Amino acid sequence: MSTPGFSGFSTPRRRPTTPGRRDHILPSFNSPASAKLSRLLESTPLEELPQEALPTDYDPPRVWFQRDEDKRQNSEFTRRVDEMVTELKRLLRERRLEHEHQVQEALERETRMARDMESLETEHRGVLDALKDELGAEDELSRMVGKLQVTEKSSREAVVRLVKRKEELEVVLAGKQRVVDERREVIRVQREKNVPELKFFEERMGLTVVGGGTPSLLSFVFTLISLSDPQRPFTITLDLSQREYQATHCSPRLDGLAAHMEWLNTTRDFHGFLKRIRNDFSTLYNETI
Repeated sequence: MSTPGFSGFSTPRRRPTTPGRRDHILPSFNSPASAKLSRLLESTPLEELPQEALPTDYDPPRVWFQRDEDKRQNSEFTRRVDEMVTELKRLLRERRLEHEHQVQEALERETRMARDMESLETEHRGVLDALKDELGAEDELSRMVGKLQVTEKSSREAVVRLVKRKEELEVVLAGKQRVVDERREVIRVQREKNVPELKFFEERMGLTVVGGGTPSLLSFVFTLISLSDPQRPFTITLDLSQREYQATHCSPRLDGLAAHMEWLNTTRDFHGFLKRIRNDFSTLYNETI
């Protein structure tokens, strides 16, 4: 910091030479003569020493005082010292004030930095929390993606199994369809063969085959048995769902029906069974007349 009007400290000028002043170098107090005198004074005071004991080459020092000039120089020196002290005090005050100002600014700056650091730490914690949440969400998404991948893999495997099963079922279905077609063909051929017989039975024997209400039941209706009432029906219904045929209905009731069913299940002769049943219906009707 610069101070106006202050050019620094200066060394006082050397006192000028005064006429009559001893300008040569004063003798040194540690000269050989002084050392000799000091040894003498150690044992005997100076007043008691004889004149011949004093060294002849000893010249006591003489000091010249120029009082007024010295006073003036002393005053000038004192004044300049006072000015320097005053200037130093002023500089110290300015430096102290500047230092206090700098300290205050440093405190304020430190306070601002502390607030900034606190806000940065808060922001940093917020960023860390957000990052942690994002990492958690990312982990959750990764787990979900893993589950979806496992599900997709399972779905693909299931699709492969289903496709394979479909192909197998298509093969089985094609085989069954061929069997059904073959059976239909056999039934068609058999129907073509049975139509004349059924027509013969219907026209000559009065036999009509009708459904029994369910796919497994078949009813055989006989007419042309009664001469007085040719359209009177004589009915027997068989259950064809099992290998052993069973009679579920017979009107009128025949006493030998069980024997006829046993004979049918043994011989598997439907044509002979129908003849036996018609003969029994005819016999029963003729006996009841």
